[in-house]
Amino acid sequence: MAQDQSIHLAADISFLHTDYLWRMPGSWVGYPYYSSGEFYEDIARIAERGVMDMLFFGDTGGTPEDYGGSYHAVVERGAKWPRHDMTPMIPLMARVTQGVGFAWTLSTTYHHPFHCARVFNALDHVTKGRIAWNAVTSAYKNEAANYGYDELMEHDERYVRADEFCAVACKLWDSIEPDAVVLDREKGIFLDPEKVHSIDHRGKYFNVRGPLPALPSPQRRPVIIQAGLSGPGLKLCADFADLQFSTRRTLPSMQSHRASLDTALAAVGRKPRDIGILWSIRIEVADSDAEYAERERRYLEAVPPDAGLIEMSWQFNVDFSKARPEMRLADFADEVASERGNLGTFHELLNTIDPNQTVREFSKRYLLERVLAATGTPKKIVDKLEELHFGTGANGGFILARGFSASDNLKNFVDFVVPELQRRGLSKTRYAGPTLRENLNG
Repeated sequence: MAQDQSIHLAADISFLHTDYLWRMPGSWVGYPYYSSGEFYEDIARIAERGVMDMLFFGDTGGTPEDYGGSYHAVVERGAKWPRHDMTPMIPLMARVTQGVGFAWTLSTTYHHPFHCARVFNALDHVTKGRIAWNAVTSAYKNEAANYGYDELMEHDERYVRADEFCAVACKLWDSIEPDAVVLDREKGIFLDPEKVHSIDHRGKYFNVRGPLPALPSPQRRPVIIQAGLSGPGLKLCADFADLQFSTRRTLPSMQSHRASLDTALAAVGRKPRDIGILWSIRIEVADSDAEYAERERRYLEAVPPDAGLIEMSWQFNVDFSKARPEMRLADFADEVASERGNLGTFHELLNTIDPNQTVREFSKRYLLERVLAATGTPKKIVDKLEELHFGTGANGGFILARGFSASDNLKNFVDFVVPELQRRGLSKTRYAGPTLRENLNG
């Protein structure tokens, strides 16, 4: 995956209908709020106009009750809530495009590999080979409760289950050989039964007979994405993934993470180019630094003063409403660890922010600074993207985090930043092939 050195482009559109964007100028103008697919169809058209590789839907199945001990704040504010199942949007978006791919999230913690293999096979057929699976190990208490768990599964055990889950799913996708289809009308032979195989898997978590009752899809397997930052996460990624997302916040941190992933790949006999990394970055186009500063000011004024604390509480399974004025982020490290939340992301914050900041000081800018940012003129933005890309081995690209509006943020990126990337020969001007895998490789 990512065999070339060009900058691959994706956009995270997971929660564009939540997280305070619903009230921002330029958001959802002319569209019915969520209730139909036109908004997402137009996003797909915009992304394809920018020859972007992929649009990404993250997902969790819970209603967070971490902040203040109830779900009132997230529901009232629209903080990653509501959480609609976005699967139906993908066929709609695929019908109005030909090149851009789609990544959908399905948890290895709460689902079954047979269901996963079957639904991604179907989505790969419907999108004509443009689907990716974001394989996650779920780390949110209320999601666990919705699937019948009284508490979160222990961190490392989640990865034991995920390893078996991914192995079974891959066996199922491989259980029908690519040339099994015969379709001989005269002889009445549909498939060659010698090329259809049961898998007879019996493991710790799953017993699956197989085969997958489906025709081989265009990619046979979806592109597999895994974003784990911990040791077990890197091992899972090295074993199964084609692509990784990462939220590292500084170039040295990005370089360190790339080196760790390369070490994990070498341990299982794979090469660095087998997995590209899409680095999460927030991009805001502005004519000047002063204009950007004014947009940022308006955004921070529009979001509730407790917005950062609400989102941090959800992200790390800890009630940050309890933070006293003098408490630092590091003061919550033990509690985050005990709640089995997103430890890798939390440690990244601890390692890349001013350690003297209090939780409440940092929370005011958390919505802006949780990931890298590139802001200002298209030239300035592309200068930074180029520096980060080649500084980390030119092996992957970037996934756009949400900006100050939906979908104006994506339009501005495609209309102003992409042309500068293409002018410098940093991103492609046409799709390499009909499937997502081909486009990520070429």
